[in-house]
Parts: sequence; C-alpha cells; structure tokens
Amino acid sequence: MSWRPGRRLETKEYQLARTLYRQQKYDEAEQLFRQSVQEREKALGITHEDTLDSRYWLARTLHRQQKYDEAEQLFRQSVQEREKALGITHEDTLWSRYKLAHTLHQQQKYDEAEQLFRQSVQEREKALGITHEDTLWSRYWLACTLHRQQKYDEAEQLFRQSVQEREKALGITHEDTLDSRYMLARTLHRQQKYDEAEQLFRQSVQQRERVLGAEHKDTLASKELLQKVILARAPLATSSPLAETVRSRLDDFFNRGTRSQTAYTDSEIQHVSLLLRQVNTQWSKVPRTYIILRTITCLNLLDTFIDLGFSDYWFPVTERGLPHCLYSSRRAQFVAAQSLVMTRSLDLEKGDKGQHHHFRHNEPLPFEEKGVLGTGGFGQVDRILSLISFREYARKRVPRSTIFGGRKTEDVKLFIAEIQVLKRLKHRHVAEFVGSYTDSRYMGLIMSPVAEMDLSTYLASANAASHKELRTFFGCLARALEFLHGKRIRHKDIKPSNILVHRGNVLFTDFGLAFDFTDAEGSTTASAVNGMTPKYCAPEVANHEPRNTSSDIWSLGVVFLEMAAVLKGKTAEFIYEFLLEHGSRQGFVRTNRSGLLELLVILKETSTPTDNVVLIWTQDMLIEQPTLRPTAAGLMGSITVARERGSRGLCGVCCMSPDDLSNDFDELDMS
Repeated sequence: MSWRPGRRLETKEYQLARTLYRQQKYDEAEQLFRQSVQEREKALGITHEDTLDSRYWLARTLHRQQKYDEAEQLFRQSVQEREKALGITHEDTLWSRYKLAHTLHQQQKYDEAEQLFRQSVQEREKALGITHEDTLWSRYWLACTLHRQQKYDEAEQLFRQSVQEREKALGITHEDTLDSRYMLARTLHRQQKYDEAEQLFRQSVQQRERVLGAEHKDTLASKELLQKVILARAPLATSSPLAETVRSRLDDFFNRGTRSQTAYTDSEIQHVSLLLRQVNTQWSKVPRTYIILRTITCLNLLDTFIDLGFSDYWFPVTERGLPHCLYSSRRAQFVAAQSLVMTRSLDLEKGDKGQHHHFRHNEPLPFEEKGVLGTGGFGQVDRILSLISFREYARKRVPRSTIFGGRKTEDVKLFIAEIQVLKRLKHRHVAEFVGSYTDSRYMGLIMSPVAEMDLSTYLASANAASHKELRTFFGCLARALEFLHGKRIRHKDIKPSNILVHRGNVLFTDFGLAFDFTDAEGSTTASAVNGMTPKYCAPEVANHEPRNTSSDIWSLGVVFLEMAAVLKGKTAEFIYEFLLEHGSRQGFVRTNRSGLLELLVILKETSTPTDNVVLIWTQDMLIEQPTLRPTAAGLMGSITVARERGSRGLCGVCCMSPDDLSNDFDELDMS
C-alpha cells in the first residue's frame, strides 16, 4: 500500500513503525503502531482513513508474530470500517479482506477463509485484471485453502493456472513460480497421480537448489516429498522371473573380461538402459550413473542420487558437485570412473558449452522420436525425448546434401562454427539452440521449447479474448529482433510459421545461419537467396539484390500486418484476398503497393482506433527503399514512445525498459 495524496502527512512514529516492520523487528513495530492507533483515534476519530491505516498495519504486525486471534479481530474491524468509509471495491478494503482470509487460513478456519479468498479473487479480477500480481496471490491462496480441505480437483486446476500465469508474468525460476509448482505437485501426490507428481518434485528440487540453495528449507521440503512419492509407487517384485532374467543379463554384461577398464559406447549404455527399464523405470533414466555406482560398488546409493535430482545430464561432475550421501573415500573413485561413460553424445544438450557431434553409420542417436511436428521444403521438425536428460526437444533435420552438397571442407567447418554462435544466444523470445549433430544422412538441430503452436495457428484461432495477449507480441517480437541484430545475426525468413507461441510467450525460431555480414555497417550481403518465403520476403530479397537487416524488418512488417488485421476483426487471409481485388491485383504485399495503402486505410477505419498505431509502424516497416525502414532498435523506440503516450499493452512486461517496471509495490505483501 502506497501513501496517496489527500492523506495527512505521516508522523515520524508511523514512518519508524513501517521501517521496523520492513526490518522484521515486529515487537518494536507493534508498540509504535499501537501508539499510532491511539493518537490518530484521539486526534482524527476512529473512522478517519489514517486511523484505519494504522489499525490495519497493527493487524499485519500481529499476524507476522502469529498473534492470530487479535490480528483476526482487527482485520474484521478493518474490513467493516473500510467498506463503510471507502467502499467494498476500494484497494484498501480488498487488502483488508485478503489479509483477514490469510489470517483465518493460518488458524485452520478454512471454510470462511475459502469464502473470503473466492470473494478476493472475484473483486481483484474485476478491479485489477486476471493477470495482476495481487489477483494471482488471491488465486494461489484460494488453491492452498482448497488443498487443506482436500478439495483436490479444484485445487489442482487453480494451481495449474497459477503455474502458467506466474511463469508468464515472473519467469519459470522465480520463487513464487516455484511455490506454485511445488503445491501443484503436492496436490497431485494427494490424488495419487504419482507420475506427474514425481516429475514436478524432481523439477522442484533442481530449481530450488539452483535458486535457493541445497540446504534451504523449501529445497529440503521438495526433497522430502520427492522421497515420499517414490516410496508410494509400487515397484516390481525383485524376485519375479523378469527381474531375475534382467539381473542375470546385467551380471553377464558387467563380468566380461576387463569390462571395468573399458569405456562404454552409446550403444552399450542404451542397452543397459533398456534392461533396467524392464524392472525400474527411474534407474533406466540414469544408465551412466548406474554404471559408475556399480563399478565403484556403491549401487545402494542410486535411489538416493535420483531422489536428490542427480542425473546423467550433470556429467562431467567434480567431487564437490557429487551428492553428500557418497562417502568421501568414494568421491575420487566416482570422478575417475566418469571416463567410462563420457561419450560425445553428452555434449548434445550442453548448449554453447557443448560441441557439434558426428554419429557414425549405425551409431545410435541418444533420442527417442515422439512424433512429427512439421515438414517444410528443407527438412522436417519432430518431437524427441533425450535418453540422457529425459527432456523433450524439437529437432530439425535437414538432408546433408541440401546443406553441404558441393561445398568445400572449409565451408562445412564455417557452417558448424556458425551453429556454435547460435548456441550462445539467450533471450526470452528466441528459441534456444540446445545442440547439433550430423549423421550419415542428416544435419540435426536440437531446439527448445517444444511449442504449443506457431503464430500462424494462433492467428487462425484468435478471438476477442486473446487480443490482449496478442497485442503484447508486437513489442516482444521487436525486442527479440533488436537482440538478434545486435548480435549481428539476421533471421532471413521471418514468417508466422517461424514464430512459436508457447505458454503465452512468442519466440523466433528457424532463423538462418547468417554470419555473412560483409559491408562496412556489418549487415549487408549479396549472397544467394536460401529458404526465403515469397509472401513475406522483402523486394530486394526477391530481386536477388543486396540485402541487410532491413530485410528482416520488412518481413516482420508483413507479420505485423497480419497480427493487426486479426486485432481489427479480420483474418490473415483477408489481406491477400483484398490485394487480389485492389491496386495492381497482385497477391503479395511487395508487389502491390497501391493495394497495401488502400488496405491500411480500410483497417484504420475498422474496430478499435487505439490499435491504429500498429498500422503506422507497419507502414514504415513496409517502405520499398530499405534504407528508409526503421531499424529494430528504432521500432522498439517507437513502441516505447507509444506506451508513454497512452498506448498500453503493445509490449509484454518482460520487454519494457527497466524504468517502466518500477513501482511502489511492497514486497512484504508477498509473504
């Protein structure tokens, strides 16, 4: 709560009390807030807004000290008085009701807490919006209250919503997002949905260790519940005929001559994984760890390694990076034995720290194919499951003849070097290049995430409910292109099908390997056109003329035009049907300038005028002369100016300037 104009100036005692509260010196803060309440009641009256404020903060201070009975009494009084003085939908009233609900929850008065949290969710959604941080907190605590009452179905639904919204608003590693994911896992555990619960708890352990530390109480809580989930799952009987057969085959495999001194191949490691899968699914996911622990006679620790989140993905590991359960005398042995399982395929998921890998003929790939995602003129994209990390990725495969046909060895080396450059790109709106490889037939690019859809599909299914989210894509895409161009990388084939939409986030993908800038500005080339899409390519690209980063601006301008048309209640197809009937009657934007200008006039006169600023940017991006188009940085500047002039919502909060993100939010309200 921030101080608003119209209130009396804060006293020194009140300011000191707030400072002590922030410093968690609650005993002293309580004393000063009690004094403030008495003085303001005497000087201003018991219903004055300042008096209500002092009483509210006294209640919060008592709540912090777990003095819930008196805190509850004061919060009830605060709700009643603020409703009467300020109205039931006033921000201060909403906060009083929310904190009363929270206090009731802490006292296990769940029925009334549930009722108040539901009211809080509805009121905050109406007053602040469904994605506002305060609304998210009300929804989260409603889910927690339902969980406590064993209303797991609705709690699960709300926690899933909480995870998605917090991932989008705060990021996947934010502490609040981790809390939502942890509570979702707990709810799934209670419903005996052990597979997904185990997956989420493992993820929770890894992320909390990274963000909070291995010994943080929240990390330890995740580890404890992970252990409970694993124990709750019914294992196969170790005395079954199948288990005996697997044990016998593993014994034969590990007892062959000098097996313990010979490095294993990917094929052999996959064979071990396949055998383990018959009796223990979790063991089959860490065959390298199994091999090492078996080699140093510490196989009894494998379940503990797994429970602590250790996996084959973490190789190579140092002694300090090993779980504490491994005896100090065995740590050096473990590190030395890593050489037995350090196949080159481990590099595939290491991003910029990994190397391009070549698989020889008949050498197995460490992936399991899960289905085709898409097929284009230059290759195929499919969903794969890594047999090392057991993460899902998108893999683009292109025939080697398409890329390397007739090229010199030096060109191939340059191509692979360019891939390494792309692996170093880290941006919220750029798909991650996880790894790359070649085999006897294909060039493979491993990418993340496996998106829900591309922008083309998104636009085809968009309706009025999705327009608010769609508006944010303009600024986010401009910011991502600014990032790529800042790294001297051109996309070279921007189009809706090369823009992913995943959990409300947009990402450029399938950008060209383009470290071919040659002019003094570092951004112009006249090399041959590869992989261009006629509908979206710039005039200079279609004419095989010199082109630079402004060609990307043109292509993004066509994409913006389609997005704007959808905001105006039209479809992307409407654009091209219109062009065929107007101007030069040619169906591409670049070949029908007069038709484009007519179209822009029509769109500006349609639906919401506040979206017309997008059409102004689009018109500038679609200027035929490349040098007159804005740069990505200039486009981002225009979007920023539009925000300052009141055109809100045309950029996600993730891509605003730091100044845009400052506010008076009290982080103490997030406890």
